[in-house]
Amino acid sequence: MSASVLFYLYAAVALAGAIVLVTARNLIHGVVGLFATLVAIGALFLVLGCEFLAAMQLFVYGGAITVLVLMGLMISGPGVEKEARPRRAVYWVAGIVSVLFFVAVATVLWTTNWHIAEPYPHDTASLAAILFSRYVLPFEIAGLSLTIALIGAIVIAREDDAGDPASEVEMPTATALPAESEGDAA
Repeated sequence: MSASVLFYLYAAVALAGAIVLVTARNLIHGVVGLFATLVAIGALFLVLGCEFLAAMQLFVYGGAITVLVLMGLMISGPGVEKEARPRRAVYWVAGIVSVLFFVAVATVLWTTNWHIAEPYPHDTASLAAILFSRYVLPFEIAGLSLTIALIGAIVIAREDDAGDPASEVEMPTATALPAESEGDAA
């Protein structure tokens, strides 16, 4: 298939997934739509020749964020599924705002004089060379900050569980069977 056919195919999948995400009545179906959208965007990056962005889109968003959302839904329990039906006025307002936004974006896209930028090497090797030479200190600071945030979240979660008696797990102790008396043996 040609690159333009693949581009439009993946764009259609991303759009369909986004529509499923927004219109799904079941939250799990919405997460599946989110996953389809994120994977299709990763495929779009791959078609455009941005391998690193495609990999990060698939790993970070398609994998980790989707699993995080699913885990949050599963931990929150079955009460999350209950929903209130919005009034008809909400549908009308959302439709009007959506049409106005679409017209504004289409107008900007149609009337702007686009200049094609110079080709820039965006393969993974050149990105890694720049990231690990010129920007190695900010890269390490970002990694350290995320690690500190993760440790802080674990400490806060453990402190919340420490006061909850239901969270304490009692380990069963090994108890010896009662000794048989000599009179029962005979």
